[in-house]
Amino acid sequence: MVKKTWMFVISLVGMAMSAAVLILFIPPLFRSGEQGSVWAVGVLTCLTVAFAVGTRYWRPSTSASDGR
Repeated sequence: MVKKTWMFVISLVGMAMSAAVLILFIPPLFRSGEQGSVWAVGVLTCLTVAFAVGTRYWRPSTSASDGR
């Protein structure tokens, strides 16, 4: 149970970090004078999606012991 929680936390932090860097890489793609790295954006997108899938897979289960 503890390993699953740590994997969720690692996936969540990894998704946040890779998405933040991805957001920084996108604007240069639309400027006419700068050379944007399409490969970097693609790799970061795949990495963000992989972390998002890991976050969904390892999310902690909610217990229904709240009396409903």
